[in-house]
Amino acid sequence: MQDVERIVDSLLKEVLTLPEKKMQIDRIKRRLSLKSPEEVARILERLYGMDSSIEGVRRLKSIFVDPDSLMEVLGEVKYRLTYLSAVELGIKRIAHLFTNLPPHKKGIRGYSTEEEAKMELITLGERRALAKRNDKDTIDRLLSDPDPMVIRNLLSNPRVTEAEVVKIASKRPNSAEILKLVATHQKWSRRYPVIKAIVLNPYPPPRIATGLLEFLLAQDLKAVSEDRTLHPQVKMCASQLLKEKEGGRL
Repeated sequence: MQDVERIVDSLLKEVLTLPEKKMQIDRIKRRLSLKSPEEVARILERLYGMDSSIEGVRRLKSIFVDPDSLMEVLGEVKYRLTYLSAVELGIKRIAHLFTNLPPHKKGIRGYSTEEEAKMELITLGERRALAKRNDKDTIDRLLSDPDPMVIRNLLSNPRVTEAEVVKIASKRPNSAEILKLVATHQKWSRRYPVIKAIVLNPYPPPRIATGLLEFLLAQDLKAVSEDRTLHPQVKMCASQLLKEKEGGRL
């Protein structure tokens, strides 16, 4: 147990000294490379039992919102074995990090109004270029674009506001790929209204929504647990996390 605590404490400190996500992932990978799947499950259990308001904890949990990052850290074989260890140890909260269920709802993201639909007459290459520009009216009309690269460019555009990103995250129907882009974006994934909008949308991959639950307040976890439009796994995880918060464990 002391070894688990020591590793987690070291990671919390080290991840804050590294400016880029790739560097952070490489450091975590090195730290966990010699650990057994059971030890990794225990390390994750320790991390996820800590308060997400602590900056190092938040940083690590944010990295693991993306299941691809967890796969990169562990490698395919240890990833699978760590999941099995978490199941055998009864650590449901960690086992859920290794699931890959389809979104609760699937749909085709697209333009909602006649004015926005005019953008479809513009070529994809032009729309991708326009998403980088400074024109507010064009940005507004591109918020519903179905192309992930257009949305990626919008998310990196300094003129885009939080309210506009919330609009992207709230749109229904939506694309799982686009919602993942928002959920893992370095800037926007830290904004509470954006996190809440993604989790309350039935279209993201459940694994992404489950990872974001860690950052929700109790009242919003309660809303998620009671929302019939959301994936059963997301609702169940929200309920479990709410019980832990109310029990004083977080």
